[in-house]
Amino acid sequence: MRTTVYLSSDAKHRLSQAARRRHRSEAELIREAIDRLLADEPARPTATLPVFDALDASLPDRVEEELAAGFGADGFSWSDLEDSDATSDR
Repeated sequence: MRTTVYLSSDAKHRLSQAARRRHRSEAELIREAIDRLLADEPARPTATLPVFDALDASLPDRVEEELAAGFGADGFSWSDLEDSDATSDR
């Protein structure tokens, strides 16, 4: 993939000299330097999806119960939300 890299005059001059000494192109040296830099970077984490070996077929019938046991355990009231909005407007 083609890209543009901005170098200082000194870096460009030193890169040209190094390429000539090594009988390689400047692009090759830049790619090699980037590869070395990225080799030290940690691998990008990947998401792991849950595996449902034995999916509980009754779960869709119990969604409200399951949510109430955790996320909705404290209950919810639209008036609570409206009260907090009114307070934040002050």
